[in-house]
Amino acid sequence: MERRAPSPVLVTFDTSAHLDNLAQDCYSAASMSLVVKLEDDLGERSEWVMLHAVIPTNSAESFPLLSGIDPFGKTVFNHLQMAEFLREWEKVKDRVRDESQMEAWEKVKHMAETCRHDRDLYLRFVGN
Repeated sequence: MERRAPSPVLVTFDTSAHLDNLAQDCYSAASMSLVVKLEDDLGERSEWVMLHAVIPTNSAESFPLLSGIDPFGKTVFNHLQMAEFLREWEKVKDRVRDESQMEAWEKVKHMAETCRHDRDLYLRFVGN
């Protein structure tokens, strides 16, 4: 039996905005679940909430703090950042789609307000 060389395969790459949007959607999907904790210096404070699909993607320029939240790691904010955090947090309220998201959004807002007034507290976001 005679062996034949494989036929060449033509591969093209679509660099259109469609793929950019697809990549952004994948990033958004990965960032859908986060645990948000209000912690003291030792990480021992017990307030926390699970947050789904409210945080903007890392490409959202109008959210300089929130778009910096790492969906796969840890992101920590301190009391000095809470004023800007709360301004951005109010703007993402329109991303809330159901009652459980609203409860989580309100809990994060409450924890951020508590953190704002106590320099020994931190708001920590933990990705999956």
